[in-house]
Amino acid sequence: MKKAYIILAHKNLDHLLRLVDRLDDGNSWFYIHVDLKTKLPGNYSVLAKRKQVTLIKRIATSWGGFSLAQVTLNALYEVKSSGIDFKAISLLSGQDYPIKSNAEIDQFLENSEYGVFMDYFTLPNYRRWESGGTYRYQKYFFGIDRISLVCSQMMNLLSTYIPAFARKLPPNLVPYCGSQWWTIDMYALDYIIEFIRKHPDYVEFHKFTFAPDELFFQIILLNSQDKQLKQRICKDNLRYIKWENLENAHPEVLTPRDLTDLGRANSLFARKFEGIADETILDLIDEQLLNKTNFSARQ
Repeated sequence: MKKAYIILAHKNLDHLLRLVDRLDDGNSWFYIHVDLKTKLPGNYSVLAKRKQVTLIKRIATSWGGFSLAQVTLNALYEVKSSGIDFKAISLLSGQDYPIKSNAEIDQFLENSEYGVFMDYFTLPNYRRWESGGTYRYQKYFFGIDRISLVCSQMMNLLSTYIPAFARKLPPNLVPYCGSQWWTIDMYALDYIIEFIRKHPDYVEFHKFTFAPDELFFQIILLNSQDKQLKQRICKDNLRYIKWENLENAHPEVLTPRDLTDLGRANSLFARKFEGIADETILDLIDEQLLNKTNFSARQ
């Protein structure tokens, strides 16, 4: 079964090599973006030489900005242009790791009635945010540097008093939000690309949205009127992610103490890991969950 993995990395590139090595079963293709601000180590050339690896043109990404959605789109266009009919396209971070073997991943995806695995919920969501979270699409966001924050505050103040400046989703779209990480099939990929072609204003809107990587794809797919697509969306992104507090900006780093929970999880992948900072948990996953005892990228 042919699978594509889009991997967005910005640190711990030794972990990235290990992640690719674990997922490389001969029927997997990798579309990898490394943040332009990240210094490439010498062993990065090993990754670049792999036959089924495509390196996405590097851009500088920023937390909360449109750049993360943009590099994901760039990768989806590369997946489409490959001409390969992938069974599944999974978006991973460079701090993810599989907790099921490649054979188990294949078996699950082959047998599932779903083609899209995505975490999502509608906004407002008062269980998640006291404010409901509508600021995620109603407020302007230009960046986290001081000047950008001041500009955002000014525009949001103007929009309060001048309706013409108010931010509004393109007509008839219900706001959805959810985890950045998902797995989709080629049918959903084609739908996304066609939607963007028909609605360039949608992309422009999200260039000033806070963390659009957590809304952009959910809104497109969950607002679809395509019955074939909608009935194949599963509200589970197949990722084990540990949140001690949903108000935190980032999930917890997984350690050996989490191994039991990882073994019980129905998820295919887990995040996040600190890679070479603590490889013990990765070794335990290899030995006890993946039945692997060697790591060729170390050789």
